[in-house]
Amino acid sequence: MDILSPIQQCGCWHNGQHYPVGSELWTDNTCSTKCTCPARGSKVQCFNASCPAGQFCGVQDGRPECLEQSYGICHVHGDPHYNTFDKVTHNFMGNCTYTLAKVCSNTTSLPYFNVEAKNERSCVLLWRPTLTPAKQPV
Repeated sequence: MDILSPIQQCGCWHNGQHYPVGSELWTDNTCSTKCTCPARGSKVQCFNASCPAGQFCGVQDGRPECLEQSYGICHVHGDPHYNTFDKVTHNFMGNCTYTLAKVCSNTTSLPYFNVEAKNERSCVLLWRPTLTPAKQPV
C-alpha cells in the first residue's frame, strides 16, 4: 500500500507546478496539448487539443489559454489625437512616429503588418498625423 503525503493527496504535480484535482492546463503557447489532473495523487493526463471555434490561443497572466476573439478600434485624428484600442485618449505633440499596431510574434497565423502614424508640422493644420505603409523587417 502506497502512503501519499498530504501534498500528493491534494492534486497533481507537473513540471514542478501543483494543480488541483479537476484542473486543466495547456503545455505550450500554441494550445495544442492539454492536460488534466484527474484524481488526488495521480499524474496529469495529456491529450491533443485545440481552442474551440471563436477562440484563439493567447497568453494571459503568463499562462497559455483560449481567449474569446475580439477587436478594438484605434482612431487617429486632428492635431493630433490618438484613441487607443483600450479606449484611452492621448494627445502627442511634436514630430514623432508612433506604432499603432503590429504583429508581435512570428508564431501567429496573421500575415506580417505594422501600422505607424507620423506627426508632422503642416502649413494647413498645426499637427497632422499621416499613415505610411511599413515593410517587414528582414
